[in-house]
Amino acid sequence: MATLNKKLIFKRVLWVFIPAVLVLFVGVFGLSFYLIHHLAHPPKNELTGSPRDFQIILQKPVWSDEKWKNADGTQAMGWLLNQNRVAPAVILTHGYSSNRSDLLTLSVELYKAGYHVLLYDMRGHGESPVNKSGFGMYEKDDLISAIKFLKGLTSKSGEELNDGRIGLYGVDLGGYATLAASDEDPAIKAVAVDSPFPSVEQFINYRLKYVIGGNNSMVKGLADYSLTKEVLGLTSQAYFMTKDDKSDVIESVRLSSNRRFLFIHGKTGSPTDLLTKEIFDETKGQKEIIEVEKTRQERLYTTESAAYDERVVKFFQAAIPTTAPKK
Repeated sequence: MATLNKKLIFKRVLWVFIPAVLVLFVGVFGLSFYLIHHLAHPPKNELTGSPRDFQIILQKPVWSDEKWKNADGTQAMGWLLNQNRVAPAVILTHGYSSNRSDLLTLSVELYKAGYHVLLYDMRGHGESPVNKSGFGMYEKDDLISAIKFLKGLTSKSGEELNDGRIGLYGVDLGGYATLAASDEDPAIKAVAVDSPFPSVEQFINYRLKYVIGGNNSMVKGLADYSLTKEVLGLTSQAYFMTKDDKSDVIESVRLSSNRRFLFIHGKTGSPTDLLTKEIFDETKGQKEIIEVEKTRQERLYTTESAAYDERVVKFFQAAIPTTAPKK
């Protein structure tokens, strides 16, 4: 009789707790799905300009609208500033919740220094026809597609425009894609990144704090909790219907001893400043790190932009001079 009573009590306990656990499970994943959906759709800010705005400075028509296909068949859109002769090239990748027009001043300064320059909108940003960001799960492959597009460009006479040397530049999420792709092609000789992320997980965790209240200590603790990270990771894979993304930039920079790196961070000691320093410490080969008043995660105005752009251009001039190396 006692055994029967214990079984009944056990069953009643199960009937009480199982629905509660299921509700909690559904609630956690439901909230995670909502947050991932929100992060995947950053505000699509309109382009604030185009190379046409610099036409008087450049003195000649040097740019064109370009389209090419990404590895998954989606379309990429960008601008090409073309030297119309054989020269090294630099590809610029903007940051999260930004677009290619925010890198116009840097692109023009690089062009004036003698480089072909390709800048494009990441998926989910600017004029990209893809309606959501991939958090880095697709952006590395998108950048590799941009590199292939650039290497395939030819002059009217059929001569390849790129001289076999490519530089990459990227900001935060664009910095993650830039570093993740940095060891994918021997033509990549120089890499400059501003406030990059080591992994997709850390990018999601960083942005999550701002979506749900970055100044709340309880929220910060929740966002840092390992189980929360696992749930968000699984939810993001389900949301994008993709396998677990294993691209970790630490592995890439440890393998990239034959190229030069520039890391840029701010003075505030923010999480992205600390992450930039951590990646720098793990990077092999020639590397340098600089501290700036404001990174390109923020909008830079005339004086700030000019000083910032000058430092980036000088890095590329030292790493991949526009005068072709002697054979």
